[in-house]
Amino acid sequence: MYKELKPMLTPSELIEHLDKKGVKFELIDKEDAKKYLEENNNYFKLVSYRKNFPKYENGENAGKYIDLDFKMLVDLSIIDMRLRKTMLNIVLDLEHYAKVKLLSKIENTSKDGYTIVEEYIQDLKNKDEYDYLGKELEKNKSGTYCGDLVTKYDGEYPIWVFVEIIPFGRLIKFYRFVANKLQDRKMIDESYMLMDVRELRNACAHNNCIINDLKANTSRYTASYRVLNEVAKIGISKKIRDNKLSNTRIKQIVTLLYLNKNIVTSEGILKYQAKILHELKDRIEHHIDYYNTNQLVQTNLNFLNKIIDNWYNNNI
Repeated sequence: MYKELKPMLTPSELIEHLDKKGVKFELIDKEDAKKYLEENNNYFKLVSYRKNFPKYENGENAGKYIDLDFKMLVDLSIIDMRLRKTMLNIVLDLEHYAKVKLLSKIENTSKDGYTIVEEYIQDLKNKDEYDYLGKELEKNKSGTYCGDLVTKYDGEYPIWVFVEIIPFGRLIKFYRFVANKLQDRKMIDESYMLMDVRELRNACAHNNCIINDLKANTSRYTASYRVLNEVAKIGISKKIRDNKLSNTRIKQIVTLLYLNKNIVTSEGILKYQAKILHELKDRIEHHIDYYNTNQLVQTNLNFLNKIIDNWYNNNI
């Protein structure tokens, strides 16, 4: 049985639909809201932020949103766009310095640059994962940017080439393999945190909404104890940090910011990151008063801003 197909509504019809759902048009009028939908955003993405707003449970307004204005959806979508661009910028720097750290670790051991890769590939054969690596390399072989490297080294990859021709997910697995070989507990922990970062990275790269679901207890795993300890140092209570970091999206953002400042070694890059993070913070605060009656949104945004203020001092 097919699901009933929903008709495609015009911007005017969508505005009226939201109006019936209790969405207000006080901070922005309906005509400007209609224009916004026509020129700046699609309805599906914009209304996803409504999940952060409660509904009346009973009474004449049962099922309608509480204190939700269309302009708040616009504001959250703009913050989200700025957040995605900022986080993607940072995660690309982190990826580069994770590779630098790997190379540095191997340079300080008795292993040459080829042996560690051979050991990793042999380990994959033992786990029946070698074919999947082959598919990843074959895909890059036909690519514009890495194809020449894959072809040139053809199965005999030094580590400085290998880290450049594998996708981020594979890099994390290789990072963990090297960490286990070196019995480096800190690197092992970092590899698990990088898995959280990877999901956020992919969401940002694919322009997925990030802050459209800020409810607590959405994460299957607790944040790293290293992250929790670092958050505790800036005066955030256990109750608050446990609550905020139980949300998958907030946990991934905070994990990225923690990991980045612990792996990236360039003062220039950290200074630039502080600059763009404080620009994001300023945008978050621009209309923070919109959410005075919505503790879920306001406290999560304030939580992120406190992390930025304490971990990325704008005077670095």
